[in-house]
Amino acid sequence: MQKKWFALALVPALALTACKKIDDPNVSTALPEVAAPELSLDTMRDITQELSSDAYEGRAPGTAGEEKTLALLTKKFAEVGVEPGNGGSWFQDVPLVEINAKNVSALTVKGGKGEMSFKYGPEMVISTYQEQPKINIADSEMVFVGYGINAPERGWNDYEGVDVKGKTVVILVNDPDFGTESLEGDFGGRAMTYYGRWTYKYEEAARQGAAAALIIHDTAPAAYGWNVVESSWSGPQFFPQSADGGADQTQANGWVQKDVAAKIFTSVGKNLDKLMVAAKGKTFKAVPLGVTASLSFENDISKMNSKNVVGIIKGKTRPDEYVLYTAHWDHLGRCKPAPDGDDICNGAVDNATGTAALVALAEAHVKAGAPDRSIVFLAVTAEESGLLGSKYYAQNPVYPLSKTVGGVNMDAFGMAGPAKNVIVVGKGKSQLDRYLEGALKVDGRVAEAEPTPEKGYYYRSDHFSFAKLGVPMIYFEGGEDLIDGGKAAGEASSKDYTDNRYHGPKDEFNPDWNWDGVMGDLKVYYTVGRMLAMTDDWPNWNEGDEFRGIRDQSRSAN
Repeated sequence: MQKKWFALALVPALALTACKKIDDPNVSTALPEVAAPELSLDTMRDITQELSSDAYEGRAPGTAGEEKTLALLTKKFAEVGVEPGNGGSWFQDVPLVEINAKNVSALTVKGGKGEMSFKYGPEMVISTYQEQPKINIADSEMVFVGYGINAPERGWNDYEGVDVKGKTVVILVNDPDFGTESLEGDFGGRAMTYYGRWTYKYEEAARQGAAAALIIHDTAPAAYGWNVVESSWSGPQFFPQSADGGADQTQANGWVQKDVAAKIFTSVGKNLDKLMVAAKGKTFKAVPLGVTASLSFENDISKMNSKNVVGIIKGKTRPDEYVLYTAHWDHLGRCKPAPDGDDICNGAVDNATGTAALVALAEAHVKAGAPDRSIVFLAVTAEESGLLGSKYYAQNPVYPLSKTVGGVNMDAFGMAGPAKNVIVVGKGKSQLDRYLEGALKVDGRVAEAEPTPEKGYYYRSDHFSFAKLGVPMIYFEGGEDLIDGGKAAGEASSKDYTDNRYHGPKDEFNPDWNWDGVMGDLKVYYTVGRMLAMTDDWPNWNEGDEFRGIRDQSRSAN
């Protein structure tokens, strides 16, 4: 995930002071006023540099890079005074299967005006969730299913009236409200819903019985270029181990370039752009394309236990209530080489910075003394493969979710410099917003809603695994309204990272980085977590939020 960060001035070490009431007509509980001890720049910088060095080979699960990452994290946690958090162990096993496609054929499309062939890598990518040594899709009928959404509660079903069993479905990325300026519409207006995420589209295609699912890549609604798709979807892919070996999934999932899809549509006399417009309406009906798709590939398959790292500072008065800090330690490993031949996706910003922050924050909390509630530091695996480590923890929690107060997720600290604002991904969803606002108030900074909710960031990092099971989590980014250069400079920095480094070999440590913004952000993370650990409040999702019901149910059992 890409992040854009801000800064604020550090303050000397201070103890917890009296409670301060933050004005909120809907909440009566006062927020504790806390001040951060000195936060270690050396810890942040040194761990980030080490984790993103070539020696860690991009920190892919199941590699020597994982072993080195786990050894470093446990060593550093122990040094700062954190205890092992899983019954005396630092680790929670996460059962994964690694599937690495090889000998991938071209995608061959027959029918229409003749046979067409599209290359693996530059024109299409493909993989499978099934633990099969070979996948062979032969002459599978292709059907355009619009956005590939079946949402009865919204009166929407792109699969209505069409049988796609054994067929190859072609799907648009994002959801039907993409391009809407307001936040009103069948799918939340401009803000992407989970229906817009590629994970959902493959899940629904499998439920419909499709043999294969191909998403049409389009840079704006996808929120990243083809370079990101190609680097992320080539090489080993990781999936949760399952009893049926993925037999209930499609045989093949992948992406095709938009111009590839346009050629296929044109070959049968159909206009992709016009059908994309039609797919935005409830009256849209799936369109059989009158062509067939064929492709094949072999798979190297191996099973492993990757690991989440769990550390804890035990609370002094309510140790059985827990506050979470989460960050993912993994990245893509070796990936498509850069022009200079560099094939290690180092993941310095994404997410060596967030992983280093776990240690730096743990160090600061230990210095401040034991909080009232316990604080859990959770470094999760396989985020880049679909939030797999955080999902596994949420479904198999070391500490009960009903006793987990809430927490904060950190997914990449950007290096744009100090900013006047922070961006909250999912602002207005939970009562954690006021904790963030309280933390920012001292420095006169503001929390703003994300400017690009159509990119679906809410569903793209580990907080989502906990949110959908009811645990309030806050996920905020540094703002783009930079102190030096304003919004124009912030937006330019963000675009440069996305275009040139995100999920590529050039996300590398730079000794010339300015860490002022990062250290200010770290203070905010500290303050929010410390307030949660020192209050007796149980923040909830706001009334009407999609996650409120499951939280109310889990808390009612206590």
